[in-house]
Amino acid sequence: MKIKRTFAVASVAAAAALTCASPAQAVSWFGFEGTSALDNCALGECYRPPDTMGAVGTTQFMETSNGSVAIYDKMTGAVQSRVSMATFWGAAGQPGGAFGDQRVLFDHYTNRWIATGFGTSGNIVNIAVSDTDNAMGTWKSTKIIGANVGLPSTTLDYPTLGMDDKGVYIGTNNFAPSFKGTSMFVIPKADLFGGAPSVAGMTTITTPYFTVDNGFAIQAAVNWQGNPGNSASVMADSVAANKQVFYKLENVTTPGGATQTASSYIAGADYLDGAGPARQPDGTRLVDTLSPRITANVVQSNGKLYSAVTIEDGTDHAAIRWSVNDAATGVIIETGIIGGDGFDYFEGSIAVNEFGQAVLGYNRSGLETADLNGDGKADGNISFMARVFETDGGGGLDQVGDDLLLRVSDVSDYRCGERTTIDTACRQRWGDYAAVTMDPNDHRTFYAIGEYAADWAVIPGYTTTERAIWHTYVASITVAVPEPGTYAMMLLGLAGVGALARRRRV
Repeated sequence: MKIKRTFAVASVAAAAALTCASPAQAVSWFGFEGTSALDNCALGECYRPPDTMGAVGTTQFMETSNGSVAIYDKMTGAVQSRVSMATFWGAAGQPGGAFGDQRVLFDHYTNRWIATGFGTSGNIVNIAVSDTDNAMGTWKSTKIIGANVGLPSTTLDYPTLGMDDKGVYIGTNNFAPSFKGTSMFVIPKADLFGGAPSVAGMTTITTPYFTVDNGFAIQAAVNWQGNPGNSASVMADSVAANKQVFYKLENVTTPGGATQTASSYIAGADYLDGAGPARQPDGTRLVDTLSPRITANVVQSNGKLYSAVTIEDGTDHAAIRWSVNDAATGVIIETGIIGGDGFDYFEGSIAVNEFGQAVLGYNRSGLETADLNGDGKADGNISFMARVFETDGGGGLDQVGDDLLLRVSDVSDYRCGERTTIDTACRQRWGDYAAVTMDPNDHRTFYAIGEYAADWAVIPGYTTTERAIWHTYVASITVAVPEPGTYAMMLLGLAGVGALARRRRV
């Protein structure tokens, strides 16, 4: 196992700016504004945190948040639709309202969308599947009812979403009312995408609390390279120790007959406990960076699992710990840290393509009040950033170029309550989700979605005082390999610069 410790260096790249990332690769990106708290409040769904989540499809980007479902033109960012959660789920066949914790993926195998989220109560998880690749078209749905699978009066909290060509995997944290353990719902893919969605063939695997290696926020892998073994890998934070756990799901296409291997601690996956609140330039530490749970997806590529969590780095700062694990055994291949320089780093998410290119999105904030990068804002403002990697021969990650500064918060004092007061008793959760997904049309292009703090504002109909406003941002990041002729010219140019330099030194 290799361990890397690297430090983030922000690149003040403008949207659509081209940067030379490495001798063989170039990175370009553009971005657009996503949904905000004001958007959702206008729809009558005024919640925090946003539960920032999204995915890219053939022509669209779909965002789910605590309050709405939004669809954008993925090339321009133009909003095609934004409706409340209740409207979306009602149209999909689940009337009566919805309560958030939504997730979405675009299925690369069928070119269709899948979305999940709370139903009319916390004991219900809705599942919707689109009929085509057009997210604005028709959807069909079904639901998991906890009371029907031996989990009455249980909140199926923090439902995660993984999938491959054989199955759909939804993990939950179970509360009644305290934490009681986890459940993994294994649904044969054909049951959801073969016609009218159904959970008749679903297997429910429930692990009670107090098991030594019990997981929290269990995440089955998102895998776009096929599942010939009829199995799926699962990773999670342990609730019993500062470690990660691993196990496999087997026989995932067998109706009601999927099984789980014994879960175990991943050797070398130890970390310090969850980090404290993030710092901001106003001197407060009121933004909750959450626990070391995997907040986004675990992604499987070329036989490896890639994930990111937020940990405490040993200096009372938050840091992003990414890891690469063997998908068959869970054994760590390499880990690394994004942190340092007196900043807090949190809410990481990652995606990796078959070419060994990866994008990891994250947030950063700190006490820094200076504007050293010249963007007109304090460098310590909560910022949405991304780091590009390429994999080495063993599947480990090597950084490519400087980090990308995608969107900087408009304010230096994001927190609960009115702007004129500081409510230290209010925990301002950040996230709780984020996502990086791979474009199904171009696997070298990744779409990252994250949260930032918008300017304080009055929320019409809710308050007459200024309140903190969350906002989301979407960035399309392309990691390209220059054409052979371009690469040769670049090398020739570099050689010429070197020759000129040598001549000048004479």
